[in-house]
Amino acid sequence: MSAPAVRGRADAPAPEFDPRRTALGIGYVVVAAALATVAAWPVYAAPRMIVVAVIGIVAGLGLAIVTRLLRLRGALAALFAIGATAVVYALLVVPVAVPSAVGDVPTWLRGIRDGFVGVIVGWKQLLTLSLPLGEYQAVLVPFFLVMLVGTLVAGLLVMPDRRRSPFAVVVGFAMSGFGLAFGSSSLSEPLVVGPLVVPAPRELAVGIGGLAAALLWLLLRSRSIRAVALRRATAGTVQRAGLSGWPAVRRRGLAAVLIAVALVVGAVVTPAAAQLADRSALRDRIEPAVVLRQTATPLASYRAAFGADRIDEPWLAIEGDTGGVDRLRLATLDTYDGETFHVAASRDDAATGRFSRLPRAAARMPGDVAFGLTVDDGYSGIWVPAPLGLRAAPDFDGPRRAALADGFHRADDGATSINIASVPDASASTSGVERGLLPGDAYSLVSAPDAPAPLGEPDSTPRLDLEEYPALAEWIEMQEQPGTAAGFTELVERLRGRGYLSHSSVDGPDAAEWIGRLDAGYTFLPSYSGHSAARIESLFTQLVDQQRLAGPEASDAALVAAVGDDEQFATAVALLARALGYESRVVLGFRLAGTEEVPGAPACTEVCTGGALAVWAEVSGERGAWTPIDATPQHEVAPSLIKEGEQLPEHPTTPDRTDTATVDPPAARSESSETAATSPEEVDLGLASLFAILKWAGLGAVALLLLLLPFLVLVVAKGARSRRRRHDPVPEVRIVGAWDELVDLYADHGVPAAGADRAAAARASGRRAAVELATRVDRAVFAGDPPSEADAEAAWAIVDAERTELRAGARARRRLAATLSFASLTRPLRPARASLEEPAR
Repeated sequence: MSAPAVRGRADAPAPEFDPRRTALGIGYVVVAAALATVAAWPVYAAPRMIVVAVIGIVAGLGLAIVTRLLRLRGALAALFAIGATAVVYALLVVPVAVPSAVGDVPTWLRGIRDGFVGVIVGWKQLLTLSLPLGEYQAVLVPFFLVMLVGTLVAGLLVMPDRRRSPFAVVVGFAMSGFGLAFGSSSLSEPLVVGPLVVPAPRELAVGIGGLAAALLWLLLRSRSIRAVALRRATAGTVQRAGLSGWPAVRRRGLAAVLIAVALVVGAVVTPAAAQLADRSALRDRIEPAVVLRQTATPLASYRAAFGADRIDEPWLAIEGDTGGVDRLRLATLDTYDGETFHVAASRDDAATGRFSRLPRAAARMPGDVAFGLTVDDGYSGIWVPAPLGLRAAPDFDGPRRAALADGFHRADDGATSINIASVPDASASTSGVERGLLPGDAYSLVSAPDAPAPLGEPDSTPRLDLEEYPALAEWIEMQEQPGTAAGFTELVERLRGRGYLSHSSVDGPDAAEWIGRLDAGYTFLPSYSGHSAARIESLFTQLVDQQRLAGPEASDAALVAAVGDDEQFATAVALLARALGYESRVVLGFRLAGTEEVPGAPACTEVCTGGALAVWAEVSGERGAWTPIDATPQHEVAPSLIKEGEQLPEHPTTPDRTDTATVDPPAARSESSETAATSPEEVDLGLASLFAILKWAGLGAVALLLLLLPFLVLVVAKGARSRRRRHDPVPEVRIVGAWDELVDLYADHGVPAAGADRAAAARASGRRAAVELATRVDRAVFAGDPPSEADAEAAWAIVDAERTELRAGARARRRLAATLSFASLTRPLRPARASLEEPAR
């Protein structure tokens, strides 16, 4: 009686659908989607996004299962998946991602339309709205699309499990990248657990969690594939257990160490590296922030509006009743760096600096003011004149209405509006601007009326380092005023009353225009432009010197000394407010008819000209409001400067001639001298640039090292194992180690070498070197005489020659794959099974 026929490896069909590996793959997809939801939470911070995530995961995996059950392949499967996804998306997008559109049929259809439009434009909306987005309009559409399409693609890759299935890891990381890219550039708050401080816990959890999930899935998948292969190879044969005990524990420990080292090093090094570089998200690179950083402060061009050719040039035409709105703002400058007041481009620069879109429509409230503005020949640029209480985005008119509507953005606090619409054929444009408003653009506005904001009391802590402003600090001390709202108001009045209005540094035709608009007895005195800390300190130095030389009994007229215009005095008031503990900012714009009259700064009614351009300061008032503080100095009393050793005349008179009093120009205060004074700093730019290059090169090297770390550890582990085998002091152990090295070499190169013993394994490999080495090893192990050193060297020579031959016969990609293969490390992790064919009887 003969034994039953043995079914060989070729007879075992490869299963098309392995339930265990498919379940592992689906599990990984669900975990990756969950991590992507955690990463995207700061973008929305709304419970509904969890509903969107769950429904997107279920729908995506359901579509993948249906596609595989229909046994579709290639282009047909792709077409079916795309069509089915579009249908499912249309059915689910409104109730899931656009809940505000749930209603009657027309509203539902508009919601479906917005959902499909959001596939194209929703990504830009994410970057231009302020975080967190919540459920505003259709902002959840991109996240729903990521969940639906991401899980569908990943599901198609893991069902059924095939050679391409590991690419699902790429999809998983891409899903998590959505939240990291479209979120804020600010890291999550550190997590403090007793003495342990975990920096950026959310980003760390997403990154390390994604890496751990991917590694765990790939290892379990590899183990399952190997188990199936061994079962096929030993089907119908007698089996025996292979290596176990300490060797298996050691191999498993090595694999665990590889994973642990990669995760621990990533957890330790990544936060440290993050401290050396500013993290940036896509929203930090969107156009509003970029355009603002590339645009000079509008305060620098304030004085140019008073030139002879621009002072009467119309900037804006007003249509409608502006009653209730006192001021039109061009820009609210909230950040001062010692050189300029400018608009913060991002939240990293100032808490109120983030720009976002406004809804196109808003409900009118009782008392709201509606009027229109038309840009005239005198103005062009990105700054949009608008009141503080703007209810909704302006309704633009004209041929550029669509581009202007899309380019309009407003700061979170409503204080500044910009338009980044591109200018067609900017090179040929007479305005010379590349973005923003142009002469002829028109828009209508709806605004809440300006409400008076009483000035609150300042904080006890100054918001300005007075050591950097010694003249300002000395002038405040000389006034002997309390640090209260009343004291601040008195200081502002003294500053304006002891200043003298001047819009230019040189007398001539340009100065004659604005001089002619002042009182007939005005005497021209030169003043320099700019509002740097040095320029403001020179202004306060003039006041301090005049008051010290005039003495305590001097009249107010005798203390007039500082010469300048709104640019310098508004900056001085803002810094004065910060010195007392107020928050402050500077505003460039126009006063309208409803404001209190300010001598030397006319308000505009139907037309705003260059001569009506004004600068004022704003100080934090009660309940978070801002109180406007006009800063224009007086121009009726000219300075009578006292020099050291002189006494003030008993009956001073106002000089009639322009050369009666000469103001010595402060050293290094003009634009040219300030530029020259910064030349030593420019010398340091080379070192700063070199440091920046070295810093980014170092960060790049660290990132590359982190990516390569698992592979480096793998190569080092293989090399250490080979050296240990090759240099064992016992020749017999070295020879057996040569055989183990050869089998591992075959495992990495994909050469089959399974059998009941070494001879059978050598024959299964089909390699002559394996047969020769197996013979030598059996002789060394079972012979009566122990092997010699020469026998061990000969055995390792066979291994080296075989390694050279295998590498020479493989392509570069295959050689790299063998070097980085885990096969030889995972081979002993489970009991080996060898087949013994039962001889026929």
